[in-house]
Amino acid sequence: MKKGAHDRTVETPEGAPRLFELISPRDHAVTPALFMAVGNTLVAPDLETASRWAYDYGKRWRVVTVDGKLIETAGTMSGGGKSVRRGGMRLANSRGISTSAATEDMSTSDCKKLEGEVRDGQQLLQECRKRRRELTDEVRKLKKRVKALTVKLPKLSMEIAGCDTTREELTKRLPELRSQCEVRAEDADKLSDLNSKVQKCKSDMASCAMLASKLEADVARLQKAILDAGGKKLKKQQQACENVVAALNDTEKALSSAKVTIASCQKAAAKARKAKEAALEDSEQSKAVLEERLTEFKSLESEAFEVMQAYEKAAEVEASKREELDAISKECEDLKKSQGKIKFVEIDLVGKVENLRKQISECDKRSEHWQNEISKLRSDAEEDDDYDESDAEDDEAPPEEKSSSEDNDTEMMDVDEIFEGSAKKEAVQGRSSLPTLPFASLEQYRTDDLKNDISILEDEHKSLAKNANMGAIAEYRKKEADYFARVSELDAVTEERSTARKAHEELRRLRLEKFMDGFGQITLKLKEMYQMITLGGDAELELVDSLDPFAEGIVFSVRPPKKSWKNIANLSGGEKTLSSLALVFALHHFKPTPLYVMDEIDAALDFKNVSIVANYIKERTKNAQFIIISLRNNMFELADRLVGIYKTNNCTKSVTIDPRAFGLSSQKNGVTHGSQVPLGDKTNADSAQAGKLNKSTGTPSDVDQENFMVIS
Repeated sequence: MKKGAHDRTVETPEGAPRLFELISPRDHAVTPALFMAVGNTLVAPDLETASRWAYDYGKRWRVVTVDGKLIETAGTMSGGGKSVRRGGMRLANSRGISTSAATEDMSTSDCKKLEGEVRDGQQLLQECRKRRRELTDEVRKLKKRVKALTVKLPKLSMEIAGCDTTREELTKRLPELRSQCEVRAEDADKLSDLNSKVQKCKSDMASCAMLASKLEADVARLQKAILDAGGKKLKKQQQACENVVAALNDTEKALSSAKVTIASCQKAAAKARKAKEAALEDSEQSKAVLEERLTEFKSLESEAFEVMQAYEKAAEVEASKREELDAISKECEDLKKSQGKIKFVEIDLVGKVENLRKQISECDKRSEHWQNEISKLRSDAEEDDDYDESDAEDDEAPPEEKSSSEDNDTEMMDVDEIFEGSAKKEAVQGRSSLPTLPFASLEQYRTDDLKNDISILEDEHKSLAKNANMGAIAEYRKKEADYFARVSELDAVTEERSTARKAHEELRRLRLEKFMDGFGQITLKLKEMYQMITLGGDAELELVDSLDPFAEGIVFSVRPPKKSWKNIANLSGGEKTLSSLALVFALHHFKPTPLYVMDEIDAALDFKNVSIVANYIKERTKNAQFIIISLRNNMFELADRLVGIYKTNNCTKSVTIDPRAFGLSSQKNGVTHGSQVPLGDKTNADSAQAGKLNKSTGTPSDVDQENFMVIS
């Protein structure tokens, strides 16, 4: 039998048993189908263990508990409930196994012994699983600690490198500082003089302190004597005086509040007087208006009485007229009904008359038409008789037969005249305009229908002859020439439009290709820059609409160290600064700019991040010049040129410092860098002349060789 997926060994979490391994089918041929149905499903004792096996390991597992709860690989959970169904996994061989087991003869002592071994084995298995779980947790914790340490290692290495650079700089400055710390002979003399002066001042201070303590004791004694000079009587008077002063203060406060109340009451009274005067004026005006309204009301009452009388009379007249109107309307309706009947009869008669007139006119037209046709056919028949004279002489009949034939011809003329004349004409000359048809084919046509069609065609012919426009052909040719000219112009314009559209599409394609190329490079460099600056973070530039990048824009997402992904708008100040600087450095790598001016970019950064940014600017950006406004010492230490701005006597001044040339040893040895001056003091006017921009490079003329300048 071939080996398949069911025969492979599978490493399960914590050595968990598979459901497939717990099933023993009687027929092993169904094992592949059974494995296809069950798969690598694990069997757990409880839901907590099932959740740990399903989610806590690198691979998702399908786990089922002994009470029927199932956790799928997608994370969904099913099963459970109040009642548990058991025995569904029994197979056909269980009966056979049970019968065979029943048939075996096993002693009671052996069963108890096996049960004890099973219990011991289960206990040992539980202890092993517990120990394995503890070890797995410990391994997981150690892995997390290893990851954290791997993240910290680059940070510590960079901090060590920074400390090494600081230590080297401080080591270089040690001889200078030691030389500065050496005591000179003059300083020693000054120090001895100052020590003697200090001792003298100390002795003077001690004598002054003793004298001050004596004076303080005298002052305390005199103050106590002054307080005890009046005795109890003076104290009582002082207490009474204090009470009077307090009462006086209270009365003054009450008086001031009363004055304020009086002033407010006076103001309120003045306002009330003004309101009273205004109310009196309004009442007088209201009385005058009321009198006017009363007179108007009386006049309106008299007029209303007259109007009521006139209304009553008009109502009586209206009632009588309404009765008359009802009678007249009834008569009018009867007349309208009779008139309608008469109109219906009249319309029927007019329609019949019109139909009869139409029929008469059609009959007249048909009679005229057929009279013309008959005359034409008779003339054709006479011409045919002239051509048949020679034949008539050779085959001349007797007079009786001739007369009888003539009589028969005259009798049949009314019926067969048209067909015989047309047949002779076609047979002899073929000059007639009418077609020659056999008699059988003519039987399908009706005479009335043919006459009607002929009359209709004649009417159409006459109408067309009257409305014919003889200049239509010339006009048509002219319009056709104009049409072809416009078509040629349209073709030329369409071709130009197609050419312009192709050029436009080509430009759009080139723009998209260049943008996507640059976007990819900037994204990769941004990720590298942000990981270098933050020592473990991640950043990503994403297109909102990948099909049309220029329609919606770009999303800048950042994942600071030990945090989740966030939009740049949701970051803190320092995180925003680091993200922005990473993007600036990525753009500089893609397309360098000769000059950068940055205003306090390190304001929201701590000591470590300021050092990282300053070191990057110092080491990596040699092809550009950075002018940074900063107040942080970490940035000062790595600058190529320092410019300090300060104000004295309402005048702004600047101090330019070259840290490379600024030192006591370089001054003693006369070491200079070109024509640079370690320290210079300038006003605004002087610096305007000395710091003019070099037209060819666009950088200050006195710092052409520096790429890192800090302004404080």
